[in-house]
Amino acid sequence: MMFGVSAEGERSERSAVALSLMASLLFGSQFVVLKVGLGSLDPLLFGAMTTALGGLVALAYVLWKRCISFRTFLHWEVWAAAVASAAMISFQYIGLTMTTASVGGLIVGSNIIFVAPISALLFRERLGWSRAMGVVIGLAGVFTISTGWDLSALTSGQLLGNALMAGASLCIALSYPINRLATRKMGFEEWVAGFHLLMPMFLLPLALVDGDVGVVSPGTVPAILFVGALCTSVPTLLWAKGLQSLTFVTSATILLSESVFAVILGVVVLGEPLTALTVAGALMVFSAIFLASYKKRD
Repeated sequence: MMFGVSAEGERSERSAVALSLMASLLFGSQFVVLKVGLGSLDPLLFGAMTTALGGLVALAYVLWKRCISFRTFLHWEVWAAAVASAAMISFQYIGLTMTTASVGGLIVGSNIIFVAPISALLFRERLGWSRAMGVVIGLAGVFTISTGWDLSALTSGQLLGNALMAGASLCIALSYPINRLATRKMGFEEWVAGFHLLMPMFLLPLALVDGDVGVVSPGTVPAILFVGALCTSVPTLLWAKGLQSLTFVTSATILLSESVFAVILGVVVLGEPLTALTVAGALMVFSAIFLASYKKRD
């Protein structure tokens, strides 16, 4: 019996890892699609349209499973996730117009740097020396990727783009504790569908503030369909399902592969440069991932 339970738990964890990897691939692919398909359309309007489509996909799924009701929107965790995710989309989509897909993917994918201290502060998980060192090295790696140790970059537009991507990374990290609190009251599917349906309410007014929303070109439509259908609620559902069987740090470690997918696709599809300092910064981030997820065995 003990062996059976252990084997079942191991299979569940392997399945969670596979789901998280699938989520990473879909999340990572959006960076290249955005760079190619955004065109002159306002990034926030693009975000409102893609999240609306993603919300409809999630709604169809939860209606099929019969696991959503109007009471879903009475929970503060749904609204908090909508606000955090709308901020993440705003930072990410605007930032991506100022930096490359590969660097943007690396910065966003390094959210474990924020997940580790957040889990320690909010859930009193012990940070330890290895995770603390991981945070320091990871931040140094992100700085290396962002500036190339050229201090003149501190005033450049690309630095602002990288800073916005770091803000998106922090917003993603906040979704971990919100998920943990939300799933104590509802299923993960209900939570994901609920906040995706609310996100356009925050993004659309922001897009209309300056009055210049740009033009939807023929190339923008496929990008909206791809990102909306495959890179919003679908990978979030996969991630949330996997998180049921994984720790915060393990999940965030696996999702670092989002950065790898973004860099590979950026170099291969867009021909973006891969400098030695970018590689060095990426290695520092990977080292941070190892340190942050290291667990001493008895």
